[in-house]
Amino acid sequence: FLNFDKTYKKSKIIRLEQNYRSTQNILSAASSLISKNDGRLGKKLWTSGEAGELVNLSCYKNGKDEAINIADIIEKKLKKNFSLNNVAILVRAIFQTREFEERFLKMGIGYRIVGGTKFYERAEIKDCVSYLRLIFQKKDDLAFERIINNPKRSVGESSFKKINEYANKNKICLEDSCHKLIQMNAIKPKTKQGILIFLNQLNKWRQDLLKNNHNKLLEVVLDESGYSAMLKSKKDLENENRLENIKELLNAMKEFDNLEGFLEHVALATSIDQDWEGQKVNLMTMHASKGLEFDVVFL
Repeated sequence: FLNFDKTYKKSKIIRLEQNYRSTQNILSAASSLISKNDGRLGKKLWTSGEAGELVNLSCYKNGKDEAINIADIIEKKLKKNFSLNNVAILVRAIFQTREFEERFLKMGIGYRIVGGTKFYERAEIKDCVSYLRLIFQKKDDLAFERIINNPKRSVGESSFKKINEYANKNKICLEDSCHKLIQMNAIKPKTKQGILIFLNQLNKWRQDLLKNNHNKLLEVVLDESGYSAMLKSKKDLENENRLENIKELLNAMKEFDNLEGFLEHVALATSIDQDWEGQKVNLMTMHASKGLEFDVVFL
């Protein structure tokens, strides 16, 4: 692109510089930052609209402090003058919504994720939490069902149906049902092998939990189960985002003294069912925000 006018000598450059959406102060701040990049054709954004309010710069030590302070600003100052529906927080990557979600839940501030899913409801986060729940409590059948074949362990629908029916008939958990059916040699060899490996891993991880902290445990589980390898094997933006989300989950776990405390927190966070409608702060990536307008924006 930078060489286009050199390759095509008769080409004419037309700069689309007039902006109809932002105030001049926002455009000037953006232009000033972008001007530091020398590898560009260059343009100066302008508007025939008003200068608007000055851009306010706040500096924080970390994401947690940022979330606390922005939530305080919204609660103490903005709620009086603005509808929360006209307040937006734009992040670079979707994993960065987690700190804000945690803080808003604590303060009772409604929020919505635009163009995405709430942190603890994202598929990869549910998978990780299910592994941890099952390690902590072997009778957690919902967690067992979610991860028995995730990643693939040759446990198809018919095999799982057999495990589930035997568990219901004998009033035992799914994990115990697997043990019994294996003892009875009632599962196909390939499926049996996959389940045995998984059951042995569960026993090992429960021993690991006694020796290691819960944060380290999740790293071990993701590595030994093949879950991390599964995500890394397919290099695309979606899987990169999933890996970023898992890194953020590991950060979240550091804030808790033990696995039980963390799991209780997740249960509380996911039990709060917020409607899409009503007064809510908008959380989204910068890409998702294109074309949308808000009275107050935190970047």
